[in-house]
Amino acid sequence: MKSGKARPAAKALTRTRSTRQRVLNQSALTDLFGYNARRAEVRVRQEFLRALADWDIRPAEYSALTLIASNEFVTQADLVDALNIKRPNMVGLIDGLERRGLAERSVYERDRRNHVLSLTAKGEVLLADIDQLVREMDRRITQCWTPKERAQVIELLQRFYRQP
Repeated sequence: MKSGKARPAAKALTRTRSTRQRVLNQSALTDLFGYNARRAEVRVRQEFLRALADWDIRPAEYSALTLIASNEFVTQADLVDALNIKRPNMVGLIDGLERRGLAERSVYERDRRNHVLSLTAKGEVLLADIDQLVREMDRRITQCWTPKERAQVIELLQRFYRQP
């Protein structure tokens, strides 16, 4: 060994369940935007999945369904740009929505190289069922803020991700 120190026995390195429950000092990270943004994203994702467990829908699928429903002549490329999802991942996402009968592709008459996305009747029903749940969950997890603070946080986040 380089340091000359003996390595602790493997048994000493094994943590018990109660040891893993201790709270780590995270102060070296808490002043970093990325760390806090990631922690917030994890919390939002967990709450979303819990709220929509009965519908088996992921946040990216909800976002895609919502944008398809809210916009005419939406293409996969449009969703890639709007949701910042890689093209191969978007293909898989749309394939999954099609397999579940929630969305469909059709030839885009203005540019036959592209396909326009639309919701099926089943997709419209699903979105109608879950949209209010998502909005209620969103309000519930941000109830620690006043309406003015919530609006300010949203504005600051939008300013951040819209910057060049």
